[in-house]
Amino acid sequence: MNIGYVKLDKLNTLEKMYRKLFKIIRVVNNYYYIPALNEKIINKLIEKLKANNIEYVIAENDINLNYNKLDGKFLLKMAIPEILDYCFNKLGKSKEFEEIYICVEDFTKENIRIIENLTERVKVVNIVTNHLRQFQELERRLERKEIYITVSSNKRKALKRAEIIINLDWKNFNGFNVNRNSIIINCCKEFNLNKDFEGILIENIDIQIKKIMRIISENENMNKKELFEAELLKQNNYDESRYILEKSKIQITGVIGKRGEISNNEFEKIKRMNSKATL
Repeated sequence: MNIGYVKLDKLNTLEKMYRKLFKIIRVVNNYYYIPALNEKIINKLIEKLKANNIEYVIAENDINLNYNKLDGKFLLKMAIPEILDYCFNKLGKSKEFEEIYICVEDFTKENIRIIENLTERVKVVNIVTNHLRQFQELERRLERKEIYITVSSNKRKALKRAEIIINLDWKNFNGFNVNRNSIIINCCKEFNLNKDFEGILIENIDIQIKKIMRIISENENMNKKELFEAELLKQNNYDESRYILEKSKIQITGVIGKRGEISNNEFEKIKRMNSKATL
C-alpha cells in the first residue's frame, strides 16, 4: 500500500519565496513538503502524487487536498473483535455465550483469518455465503480442530434471527430476510440496505490510541485515526495488522452510522426489541 504524507514545509523567508516561485515540492520517503497552499502548487502536488503511484494521502489538518483519503473501512475490518466487545457490552451480554453471523463472498486469506479469529471469541460463528463449497471446506478443516462453525446460503432463513451481523464484502442484502432489529458491522465500502431496516448499521468507529506511536508523535497536525489505519495497511497480512492493533491498546470510544455517532439509546432500543422477540 503506497501512502503519501503531505506537510507544509518550514522554510525561511528567502527559501520559501524561491520554492514558491518555482513550485518546488520536496519529497523525502513518501513525505511531500509543499512551500505554500496556492492552487498551482496543489495541482502540481497532485500530479506528482499520481506519477509516484500514491494510492492514499494523509495531509496536515490545514491542507485541503482533493485526493484519495483513507475512509476507516480497513481499520473497522481489523478491529471487528473490539467492536464486538463494544456492542455486547452495550447490550449487556457476554460474547462467550453469543453467536454472530458473517456475510462473506471472497475466499481470501484475510477473510479466513478473520473468521478463525472470531471462532476463538464467541460461542458460535455462522457463515452466510454464495460460495458454499469453499467455505464448507473451511468448516471441515476447523472441525478437525474441534472448532465448529455453520455455513449456509439460505437467504430466506440465514439472517432471520441474527442479532449481530458482520458484513465483510456483500454489496447488498437483496433477497435476504434480515432481522430488522439486528446490529450490522459493515466492512464493505458500497453497501445498501432495505428501507425497512430499523436496527443499527455500523459504518465506522472512533478510537483512542493508548500507546504512543512514533508515526503519530512525529505528525501531530495530522488525523490520528488515519495515521493509525495507514500503519495497519502497511502490514503484510491480517495477523501483522492485528499485532499492531493489539499492541497499541486501542479503545473504541464510539461507533458511527450513516447519520453520525450511534447513541446509547439506539442500543437500548435494539436490546428491548430483541428481548420482545424472544418472549
